[in-house]
Amino acid sequence: MSTSVSKTVGSGQATTAAGKGKVDGIVFAQSLVARLDGISEQRKQWEATDYAKANEGLYALLSQCLSVYESEFLTGSDTARKALRAELNDRLTAGGVRVQRNSTTLTMFVRYVFGSDRKRAQGYAYVIAAAVSHKVSAEAMPDWIRSSGGIEEIKRLAVKSAEALARQQTLQAARDTVSAELALAEQAPLGQLSLSGVTGDYAVLLVRPGIDGLLSVVGTLSNANESVVKVLLQHMARHRVLNDAETKLVTNEAQSLLAAALAASNNSVAAQAA
Repeated sequence: MSTSVSKTVGSGQATTAAGKGKVDGIVFAQSLVARLDGISEQRKQWEATDYAKANEGLYALLSQCLSVYESEFLTGSDTARKALRAELNDRLTAGGVRVQRNSTTLTMFVRYVFGSDRKRAQGYAYVIAAAVSHKVSAEAMPDWIRSSGGIEEIKRLAVKSAEALARQQTLQAARDTVSAELALAEQAPLGQLSLSGVTGDYAVLLVRPGIDGLLSVVGTLSNANESVVKVLLQHMARHRVLNDAETKLVTNEAQSLLAAALAASNNSVAAQAA
C-alpha cells in the first residue's frame, strides 16, 4: 500500500516539473519574441528614415548620371565618345582601378562617379541602361526605381533578360538552320522507304536505331498537324544548340592545347638559340 502511494506522489512531482519546464519554455520564447518585436520596430523606423534617406540619395545620384549620360554621351559624336572612354580609362587607371577592355563605357562612367568595385558599378550601370531602354527621364528615375521594386530587383531582371534574350536568339538561329535543312531535304531526302498506311502532308515515324546502322520503325503517326511539326522542329533546334555548344567546347579545347604546345615549342627554340 505504501509503495503505491510513493509511486503516485513521484508521478505527480514529475508531472509538476514537466509542466513547470513547459511554462518556462513558453515564457522564454515569448520574452525573446518580444525583444525581436522591438528590434523589428527599430528596423521599420530605420527603413523609414536613415535607410530611406540613403536610398533617396543614391537614386538622386543615379538620376544625375542618367541625365549626363543621355545629354552628353548618347548624343555625342563617335570621336567624342572615344575621347571620353579614353579619358575615363586613364583616370581610373591612375586611381589604381584595373579596367577590362570589354567594360562598357557606362560601367566605366558609373565606376568613376561612385569609386566602387566593378560588380557594384556594373549593377548601377544595369539600372541606368534599363532606364534608358524604358525611356525613363532623369527626373522620373527615382519614382521608377521605387515602383520597379528597387535597384536589386531591376538588376536581377536586367541580367535575367539579357541571358534570356541571348538564349532566345541562339535558339531562333538554330530553328532557322533546321528549317533551311528541312527545305533542302524536301528536294534531296535523307532516305526513302515504302510503308503502307502512312498518310498526310507530314507523318511521324518512331524508329529505334540499331548498332548496325539500320533503323527499325516501331510506330507511326499519320496526318501530323502543324502543332506537332512545330514541336518537333523546336526539339530539333534545341538538339542543334546542344550539339553546337559541345562542338565549340571541343574545338576551343583543342585550339588551347595546340596554342600551348606551340608556345612551349617556341620557347624551347628561343632557349636553344640563346
